[in-house]
Order: sequence, then C-alpha cells, then structure tokens
Amino acid sequence: MENYKKFGSFTMAYSIKKDPQFSHFPHEKGSIAYQDKFGVRIFVGDPFCHPCDAAAVINAFVKESRLLRRPLVGMQCSLETARHFSNHGFDATHMGVETLILNDWSIKGKNVGRRIRKAQKRGLVISEARWDSDPTLAQQAMDISEAWRRTRKTKTPLNLLLREPTFRDEPDERTFFARLDGTLVGYVTFEAMYDQNRKIGWYANINRRDDSRNIAIFDAIVDEALGTFKAEPRFRVLSLGLAPMAGRHNEHGFSNRLVERVSDLSYNYGNDGYNYKGIFQSKKGYWPKSFESNPNQVEVRDTYCITKGSIPLDPVAKAFMGVGILPEGLAHTAWFATRMTVAGMWREFRKTSHSNLVTFWKGLTASL
Repeated sequence: MENYKKFGSFTMAYSIKKDPQFSHFPHEKGSIAYQDKFGVRIFVGDPFCHPCDAAAVINAFVKESRLLRRPLVGMQCSLETARHFSNHGFDATHMGVETLILNDWSIKGKNVGRRIRKAQKRGLVISEARWDSDPTLAQQAMDISEAWRRTRKTKTPLNLLLREPTFRDEPDERTFFARLDGTLVGYVTFEAMYDQNRKIGWYANINRRDDSRNIAIFDAIVDEALGTFKAEPRFRVLSLGLAPMAGRHNEHGFSNRLVERVSDLSYNYGNDGYNYKGIFQSKKGYWPKSFESNPNQVEVRDTYCITKGSIPLDPVAKAFMGVGILPEGLAHTAWFATRMTVAGMWREFRKTSHSNLVTFWKGLTASL
C-alpha cells in the first residue's frame, strides 16, 4: 500500500497496511481503509491522503457507502476527520484519547518514573533484538502471550484495533524484550509511522508481559525504546495508543448524546468487561503535571466514533462486534453489556454508599 509511507502519520496506519481484513476504498487523491461486517461498513483511523484532499476522498467514500446501503461507523478518527464527516450529517462522539510522547519528553516529574525505577532496581534488563536472533525466542514469546491472554478481561482479540503478534521479523517493525534473571518476561513490538516517505516515529502496539512479576515491564521497555528512537534522525513521536472511552466529551456540536451516554456508562461501570480505567491511568502516568510548563513532551489527542442517526445502537453494536469489543450476536451483546454495567454500578455503589437496594435501583434507572 503505497499511501502508507506518504500519509501514515496516524497511529493505526501500519496496522491497517498489514491487516488482510481491511479493504481499501480507492480514490485518485488517496484511500480509506474499511471492513464490511454484519452489514455495517467499519472504518478505522483517518484517510490516507494529503489533508487538503481529505474532503474529496471522504465525500466519495460516503457516496459509495450510501449507494450500497451500508451504514458507516468510524473508530479512532481524528478531529479533522470528524469535522469532514459532520459536514455529511454524521455525528462524531468522543471515544477516547491517545497519548503521544514527543521529542523533549523526560522521565523527570512523571508518575511513571517510580514504576520504571522500581523495575530497574529489580534487575529488569531490556534489549532490542530480531526474532531470528534466537531459535527459542518465538516459542518463549508465544508462551508469554498465551498466559497474558488468559489474564485479560476481554478474551477475544480486538481484531481491527490491535494487531496480534506474528513472532517474526517484518519491515517497519522493531521489538524490544524484557528479561528478569535471564528469563523472558515481556516484549513490545513497535510499528513505524511515516509522513511524506519519512519515518517520523513509532507506535507501541503489541504489548505482552508476565503480570505475575508485579513490575512495570511495559513502561521499562518504552523507556529503553524511547532512548533508542530519540537518538535516531527525524524522530518526532512515540504513540502509546488509545485509552478507550477516557477523557472529556467534545464541545464541537456534533456529538451523539446516546453514544456519549453509552461511552460514559462503559468507562464508569464496564471495567469488568474491559479495563478502561486501568489503561487510562497507566498512560496518564506519562503526562507532565503541567503541559504549559513542559511543552513538546506529550500530546494528548482526542479520537472520535463516527455514526449516523439519533439512535445508532444497531450499527454501533455490530461495529463493536466486528472489532471484538462485544460478543457476536445482538442478544449476547445486550446481555454482556447489561451484566457488566450493572455489576460495575453495584460495586461502585457498595464502595461509596451505605444506602439500601431501593436507592441503588433509583440510581441505576436514572443512568440508563
């Protein structure tokens, strides 16, 4: 996909290029990656085109989707892309924030610093290596990945949003490994980000670790990798990826209130199904205490979910099934979402209230 190295400056660009599940809507000015699933056209990230051509590419994409009667749902789109879709009558609801580490980032004064120093004191050793440097490395990493998957709240891979490891060397990928007392305990694969055929940064996409070690393996790897990347020419950014549902809703006037409400419920009470709060707090540890006093250290980028219609629950649910966030089947999805939300609300209620079940029921019905 030739547009990747010209316009692949957004976090999801490499994953889109490598994932065979994606089709690509072609246009003379660029392209848009999408997948048709469950009768919904799901697209991820931004168009592969020059910013001044985005309106034309999106216009053609929307027109074709309408002719095919495919409802559109977009995920992890930038504010600029959200504005273009808004011009076609779509809503764009805040769906989370990406944390991007910039060239002047320093560990000084960051909450993550304590976690990294603890890991270093424990003797964690980080090194970059090729997969073919050790014939046993792939199997060791597979064992860690399988054990890691068993500890996840979401057992199904998030197909379109996160790539699965391949355990082999690929162009535009680099992998750093963590060892403790000589034993492999984790690894992170970074994917290249491009702009106008120049490599400008990396995305920490594939992250597997042995959480039983109770040390910040991912953070220690990021710290080592960042030092390596910053020493290389043209480096601008290291993306830590998306914290779903986190952050404030936009005030741009094109948010869907129902999707916004579902997002709030998911983040506040759906952590039995997906670790929304834990992921956000982990990435927030890289933020400076004051962005104004520490410019060019971290960029926090809002991302948006694109939908159409005042009650888009059916296409959104199908899109979430398509990426693996929700189980397949609308009945299973409704039961899963209800069970996770009620369980989360009950847990929060017990933490903060000494009231009775009547009070809990009133609070539950007021939130739905």
